[in-house]
Amino acid sequence: MNVLIESSYAYQVNENHEINLKICVERKILIDLIKNYEKIFNQETLNFENIIVNVVESKLREIFGDNILQAVKTYLEKKFSLKLQDAVEKPEIFFASLEKIFGKSVYTIEKLILKEIQNKIKP
Repeated sequence: MNVLIESSYAYQVNENHEINLKICVERKILIDLIKNYEKIFNQETLNFENIIVNVVESKLREIFGDNILQAVKTYLEKKFSLKLQDAVEKPEIFFASLEKIFGKSVYTIEKLILKEIQNKIKP
């Protein structure tokens, strides 16, 4: 019998298999928001691409400081051929790459980025 048990970050089936449902939903919301910005926002009044890049950069700086931010940017470019701008152009690849760098900690980073984006686009 499969029973779902809610934990702080995931739902567990039989305690052996984790389904990262909540995390997947949050990442999907973040990626969908980024990919569909043209349908949602008037670019003349809100430069959404700049907001995304600035939020990603400012959250990474806030969490890790300038030196680590520079190291992350360099590593993204050398290892994955990505820049911060790719958070807008290739969000799935960008956030998957951050996950490879930070592991499960990336979920907290993504949540902070999503909250900041929501705060910036509120009317």
